[in-house]
Amino acid sequence: MFKNFGWIVEAKLNAGELENFKAVMNSQVNRALNEVGTKNYQYYMSDAGDVFVYERFVDADSSHEHIENWDDHSARWMAAAAPTRMVHLGELPDDVRERHAALSPLWLKPFGGFSREEEQTSQINKNGDTTFDNFGWIVEAKLNPGQLDAFREVMNSQVERAKIEPGTLNYQYYMSDDGDIMVYERFRDLEASHIHIQNWDDHAERWIAAATPTRMVHLGDLPKELTDKHAALSPLLLKPLGGFAK
Repeated sequence: MFKNFGWIVEAKLNAGELENFKAVMNSQVNRALNEVGTKNYQYYMSDAGDVFVYERFVDADSSHEHIENWDDHSARWMAAAAPTRMVHLGELPDDVRERHAALSPLWLKPFGGFSREEEQTSQINKNGDTTFDNFGWIVEAKLNPGQLDAFREVMNSQVERAKIEPGTLNYQYYMSDDGDIMVYERFRDLEASHIHIQNWDDHAERWIAAATPTRMVHLGDLPKELTDKHAALSPLLLKPLGGFAK
């Protein structure tokens, strides 16, 4: 099992606002680099202007420092993009959950899996801006009625096998009290992702019997051989836009 304190924000870029959005994002990122408790602050965007922000903090209290960063940028951010969805990942303080109430965030708690913390760092300086590499995806699903124990069993089998996959850096299951499932998966490279896909293939029948996949998001500039493999779920293709993982 793992701990997590953070959230995901999704938004849609407003027409003609790409450069303004990049400017406010870069200002936020540069400030967040000096926030000791901000571990991940990663912006992704699709070619169609779908925005996805993955935010993670060392502990629950560290999120307060980052919220001040947001407060100082929120007017410019909202002028450039319209928030559409928020997901809370982990046990967050009541005041943080209340702050985000307007977006009715889906609350997901760690359910199983791991993170290789020593390999989180991914940071690049590109034309004076801070960005990062990522190779992975998110799968969302809904638990089928009466299948909690069966789902936990197949998840645990996958997790134990993934622990001996050295290139699988994050394999983290979250679940809401209502059976909403999210799986965050991150790999060192293409070869590592194929090793993990074999893990999935060996468990897929039992997994799908226990939960129904509803959505997939690709996080990174993934090759066509992977996007084709996941085509049945019509994954949203998101590429790194700016940010970091410490």
